Amino acid sequence: MTRKAYRLTDAMIRSKKPLDKRYEVPGNYPGLSLRVNVKGTMTWFFQYRVKNIKYPLRKRIGVYPTIGIKEAELRSRKIDNNLFDGVDPREQEKINIANLLLKDALNKFYQEDLVVPYYSESTIKGFKAIMKVWIYRDTNDADILQRFMTLKDIQHIKLSKITNKMIEDLHKGVSKRSPYVANRLVQYLRLFWNSFVKLPDNPFVLESKKLNFEKEYLDWLNPTELQRVMSYAFRKDGNNGRLLVSHYKRYLLNPVSCSMIALMLTTGRRTRTEVASLKWDNYKAGYKPRFSYEKTKTSKKNKIVEFRIGKKAVEILQTIQRDKFNNSESKFWFSPNDPRNNYIFPSKDYGRKLGKRKKGQTPYVIDVRKTWIELLRLAGVERQLKLYATRHTFASNYYVKTKDVKGGAKALGTTPGTFNKYSKVLEDQVVEGIDAIEFDEVAIPKLREVN
Repeated sequence: MTRKAYRLTDAMIRSKKPLDKRYEVPGNYPGLSLRVNVKGTMTWFFQYRVKNIKYPLRKRIGVYPTIGIKEAELRSRKIDNNLFDGVDPREQEKINIANLLLKDALNKFYQEDLVVPYYSESTIKGFKAIMKVWIYRDTNDADILQRFMTLKDIQHIKLSKITNKMIEDLHKGVSKRSPYVANRLVQYLRLFWNSFVKLPDNPFVLESKKLNFEKEYLDWLNPTELQRVMSYAFRKDGNNGRLLVSHYKRYLLNPVSCSMIALMLTTGRRTRTEVASLKWDNYKAGYKPRFSYEKTKTSKKNKIVEFRIGKKAVEILQTIQRDKFNNSESKFWFSPNDPRNNYIFPSKDYGRKLGKRKKGQTPYVIDVRKTWIELLRLAGVERQLKLYATRHTFASNYYVKTKDVKGGAKALGTTPGTFNKYSKVLEDQVVEGIDAIEFDEVAIPKLREVN
């Protein structure tokens, strides 16, 4: 009995899951294959040979499902026909791309390459928003339209004709309206060229001195400030091990928001995308306590994100659990049928009218800035620190204790290069490990009791 020939279908493709290593699935045309990488992105490739080259070459066809099975087959057949006519696909592609107008090339990039999970959702959103206004001129803003009068309309220029001087002029013109947007515009166009165009001499690369200066935010809580903030944010009852209710009532603090800030200070994770939406199902206790959850907007490497936590973070979670399961009046307790029940930091405002604002949209807390400001005031921190300072504080203290950039980057969920931005102000300081960071409670000055 003869077996049926292997035939790739959409259902078969949808069944393919990312693994620890990328792998390939054969397509329905000789030389065509679908590569599945560790992030879950599926990309068509066509393998072929040309004269005078001993090894096979590969041509990227496009990303699935933007390029479907039939379209991938058609493009592979077209390459095959060109090869038969003696046309090298590599050289032909360079010519075709070089003759594209910037506008047409961007449209092609939008449709076929700029997809999730290959790029983060925030990158895609920012890219399209800036291009829409500053390249396509799709705006009703009178000020911006006036500035266009002095700018070169590069959208109707062939890629091969765009010069570095044009981009300098474009950057200067946009800078008069927004220095930050001008830098992002050049950054996104550089990404577009490197990812899609791939021709030499990228005209969108500007010297750093020609870009607008952007002040790096590197402020953080020093060890003393950290201890004082933590002492107000996280206070346990010595008798039952639960959160000390009288403490939070006395200082008019929300224990849910305070606990969330405490966990951010002990893990260095981002507010909205990594901490706020954590569920008890995500928490893996035991010998190696950690969180495990599906990819978020800012998770660019893996589909499943895992990060380890230290002793203080475990203590915070255990305290919340005691409050949740042993105290029906706890701010963390909700009935089993309530959507908020499984969230570590549930929102009391979920589903409620918030004045002129909409109803609370999420079953978990997403905005703890007011509590953060109040904690800084109580702790005597006079500087105006952004909530993002929690991430800088963790990174800085980790570096102080270990001098381990690679380990710190992994703990923070970022790259060593980015971690260095957080830690570079601490070059003169040294000691040992994440659990060595001081989180001990300190004495709180007596304040007038709240009636």
